[in-house]
Amino acid sequence: MAAVSQLGYVGIGVSDAGGWKKLATEIYGMEIVPGDDSRTTYLRMDDQPHRIQIQENGRDDIEFLGWQVPDSAAFHAVAQQLEGGGVKVTAGTQGEADERRVVELFRCEDPNGVRTEVFYGRPVNQRPFRPSRAISGFKTGALGLGHALMFTTELDRSVAFYRDLLGFRISDYVNLKTPDGRIRAAFLHCNPRHHSIAFIEAPAPKKINHLMFEAEDLDDVGSGRDLAQQQGVPVIIDLGRHMNDRVVSFYMGNPSQWALEYGWGGRLIDDATWQVEQYTAIDSLWGHPQLINLIPHD
Repeated sequence: MAAVSQLGYVGIGVSDAGGWKKLATEIYGMEIVPGDDSRTTYLRMDDQPHRIQIQENGRDDIEFLGWQVPDSAAFHAVAQQLEGGGVKVTAGTQGEADERRVVELFRCEDPNGVRTEVFYGRPVNQRPFRPSRAISGFKTGALGLGHALMFTTELDRSVAFYRDLLGFRISDYVNLKTPDGRIRAAFLHCNPRHHSIAFIEAPAPKKINHLMFEAEDLDDVGSGRDLAQQQGVPVIIDLGRHMNDRVVSFYMGNPSQWALEYGWGGRLIDDATWQVEQYTAIDSLWGHPQLINLIPHD
């Protein structure tokens, strides 16, 4: 089947654009690029013109996820798969494609109401990425910008949409019994990165739980943690290493009241040998105190 190949870009609606710019540059070392209008800011992290679009609209949630396909043939094949699955597909305008710096895109909604864009025509900026602090850079390229962990009230529908219509493969599941019921989650990949999207089945005020950006060097994560603490950015979950994706990371709050994960050392999947795993705990190999904070609870 036709499949998307990476998480190419994300759009975020925010109230505090200044706070986002400060966090992105001073903690992560991303580069600010002016947007196409006064309420839009782009964040750059590699050779692409941007990976993150910040729109000052007060929503403080994810606006869209942009999934890349290799070429026009895959683009039309994925659109046909979605339409065959009963999903309404709308062609993007030339203005939208120009704004994203891509050749062509279409949009639809996933089962959780998240605007889902599929595009081709990898945008490249010939000017080198200029980090705003001394870092080694980000692990992107064919792996995409990182991963998104989303909330859903219907895990099975979300998994079916991404697996059966966008060509994702299952990496693993979490199935955890708690005194208050059961926590279910699923992690899916579309390239060797352990997961580009994941879902926690839980009611929540926002669609997104967190975004993860992966550093090329562990020291970038450690220095980012120190900077966050020095500047009063809340460290929600301190350093640790996950069981499933092996990422060493910490989580911090952002001005829109959800989380960002700064990680390093993620596990890579070989589909020729990978076997789906299941976890009955959300503990990490080490560290990550209060990891349960990722899940809304009373």
